[in-house]
Amino acid sequence: MLKEGMQVYFLVNGFAMSGKVIDLKKTKEHETFSIEGYGGCGGLHILDSSQIHHTIFLSEEEAKKYQDQEQMYLDGHC
Repeated sequence: MLKEGMQVYFLVNGFAMSGKVIDLKKTKEHETFSIEGYGGCGGLHILDSSQIHHTIFLSEEEAKKYQDQEQMYLDGHC
């Protein structure tokens, strides 16, 4: 489903943001990846494909549908 360099969307504090998938690693069960420009004090966050449609979205429109639902926000930076 995911591809290296693919644009994905996420919510931080109710704002829709986007970034490109980097460091994509695939196994039989799932995929892990980071988003270029999204990280914290310790560096890039490693995300899991199970977060697609929950905290990571494949379109800006999908992300914006959840702007008022805090449980759909991606954990903030530091």
